[in-house]
Amino acid sequence: MTEREERDLARRLADGSTVFDFEKALEFVKDRPAEAEELIRNREKTKRTSEEFALQRERRRRAFIEDFG
Repeated sequence: MTEREERDLARRLADGSTVFDFEKALEFVKDRPAEAEELIRNREKTKRTSEEFALQRERRRRAFIEDFG
């Protein structure tokens, strides 16, 4: 992995994280790049799932309002 790729992965890992700042993320990426990629994938999956749940809740809420006013 090139230094640029490591820095990009570290930025993605640190972005929105409450655990990693950029420097800690870069250190983690250099030591465990596969685990860093897995963490990012898991975070993205969790975000998609949360968004889908929110969408479903909104659909149910609107259906309830249509049915019961």
